[in-house]
Amino acid sequence: MTRLCWATPERHESLGSTNVLALADPRPGRVVVADHQSAGQGRRGRAWSSPPGTCLAVSAVLPPVPAPVAGWLPLAAGVAVVDALRATRWPVDAVLKWPNDVLLQDGPAPGKLCGVLVQVADTGAVVVGVGVNVDHDRDQLPVPTATSWRLARGGAPLPEGAREDLLEDYLRRLRELHAPLARGETEPVRTAYLARCATLGRAVVVHRPDGATVRGEAVGLGEDGALLVREPDGAVGVHHAGDVEHLRDQ
Repeated sequence: MTRLCWATPERHESLGSTNVLALADPRPGRVVVADHQSAGQGRRGRAWSSPPGTCLAVSAVLPPVPAPVAGWLPLAAGVAVVDALRATRWPVDAVLKWPNDVLLQDGPAPGKLCGVLVQVADTGAVVVGVGVNVDHDRDQLPVPTATSWRLARGGAPLPEGAREDLLEDYLRRLRELHAPLARGETEPVRTAYLARCATLGRAVVVHRPDGATVRGEAVGLGEDGALLVREPDGAVGVHHAGDVEHLRDQ
């Protein structure tokens, strides 16, 4: 197996969508970066945008992984973002909400800090897109439940070079987590994910793609990364997609 090497990131001040550009030429190792997206994409076809210069949008192209482990790639991307935010010189204690929303639960500005969108190209390569709220003020956030790296650090502007450090740490960790998946191994990613996931062990509501909702306790992950939820009647449901709402502790 050839070791994944990142190409020099293609940097843009503004783009419609980094994922769209990466999908147009999905060469493994390609990295597209922008400080602003005018037509950013989210999971389940959602669109989002942010003011110029406030975000860090990164789309990285990965080689395919074996089909049985492909469900772990979006979870691995979330782990990579969390670890990069914790490792930077300006750390924040981020956690994950299944499958890959990056949250801050405590501190001066709790909320969603980053989203992840994974798309498969016609060639089989995988484009992993992440959008980090970096330098937003409160009135610039896309939704009231969001937050930004700047707000989490007390509101002062982040130093010059913060975005570059975060990008470097994120790409290094993403490459590390992709390597075992490329070999068909899930345990390293599973172990890392479980240690960073705030969903397991708590009461949740799963908003399924078909519009139905399921309430219960998140009790584990399936072999493919699916969320296991024990419902009030004791049955355990398996959820491969959906939005999870964390319920307050009773």
